[in-house]
Amino acid sequence: MTQAVSAPESASPPGEEKPRSGSIYLALLPWVLFSLIARFDTLTAASVIALVGAVVVALPSIRRGRPKSLEIGAIVTFAAFTVAAFIVSDSVADDISRYARGIAALVLALIAFGSLARTPFTEEYARETVPRQFWNSPTFKALNRRITILWGFVFLAMVPCHVVAGAIDTRRANTIFNWVIPVALVVWASKRTAEISDSARGEHEAPASAEIPGS
Repeated sequence: MTQAVSAPESASPPGEEKPRSGSIYLALLPWVLFSLIARFDTLTAASVIALVGAVVVALPSIRRGRPKSLEIGAIVTFAAFTVAAFIVSDSVADDISRYARGIAALVLALIAFGSLARTPFTEEYARETVPRQFWNSPTFKALNRRITILWGFVFLAMVPCHVVAGAIDTRRANTIFNWVIPVALVVWASKRTAEISDSARGEHEAPASAEIPGS
């Protein structure tokens, strides 16, 4: 689910750890776990497992002093779900579980759009593979801003799909609205991201890089 649009290879700055590949894929793993487990198990199980996964995923970037909005957002989100799971009634928990994917997609969209106010979330990962001297490049920043907006709208478009699936609550609806349409959106967005990045590299000599969710 991760595609890297990379800049020319370059050594990491002195004193910095070698970048990890597929870090956005790992960052999205707690969200995927939550969505799947909430569908087939209890809200409590889904929330606790997702929270543990989110903490494990976020630890490396926190230790490096570079916490990422997507990872911190996951910890906050699943901590809230965990608290809710222990205090709400069983009927409310069941309702939340039915719409868990829609809730997760909405939060992802909010994180993506919210990150534009400071640092686009794709840029946080792109910096791991791009030398520091290019971080303030107009091309690098514009590319990541554009890709972050793209994925924000993709996450947002998934929300009504998951809501419809939860409302209808049939096997066929689950397949179409929880899987077929969202996967199609991800595939389209991945291809569009590659096109944007290729175009940017063709127009500018400065390296531009972005690591984005999608495959």
